Amino acid sequence: MSPRIPVWIANSVFVSFLVISLFYSLVHFENNYLKSETATLNEEKNRSFAIVQELSRVKNQFPIAYQCHYSFGLSNGSLYEITERIPYSIYKRLRLGDTIEVYKREIGIFGKQTAISRIKGNEEPLPLLENLEKYFQYGFIYLLVLVGLTIIFRVWGLLSRTYPSQQKLNETDEIVVNKSQD
Repeated sequence: MSPRIPVWIANSVFVSFLVISLFYSLVHFENNYLKSETATLNEEKNRSFAIVQELSRVKNQFPIAYQCHYSFGLSNGSLYEITERIPYSIYKRLRLGDTIEVYKREIGIFGKQTAISRIKGNEEPLPLLENLEKYFQYGFIYLLVLVGLTIIFRVWGLLSRTYPSQQKLNETDEIVVNKSQD
């Protein structure tokens, strides 16, 4: 009698669970790091200037949302571009090519050097890794349920193989008794 779930399926569920757990923990810690860096972004030492490259309205969004695309220089001399969501009060003041005051900080995310910034006076939330974190969290929960079901069915399958039902025991005893009488 074979177990209820083949070994290769159970092993692939366990490996998938470990991989998703690793990715979820990595994204979770990076998102916490980003939140802590964003909380201290509006300090005077992070103040800088940027040039507005593009202003636009986000389509198919209610309430109406606006965004500003601007660029600024990094410490290594390269130009960095950021698109930020802004309220209408800031949108109506800006024009293309304007110099705006921003708070910026250079950080490393997933081992890559990058920057985060915010226009002075903007209270819109910055786009962090929350959607990616939720995606991996749902995958983690889904695979946790699968691991639990796999363990239950594997144990149930092994127990049914190790401890056969009483009816099968009676049938086996009758066969053994009949063979010994012959």
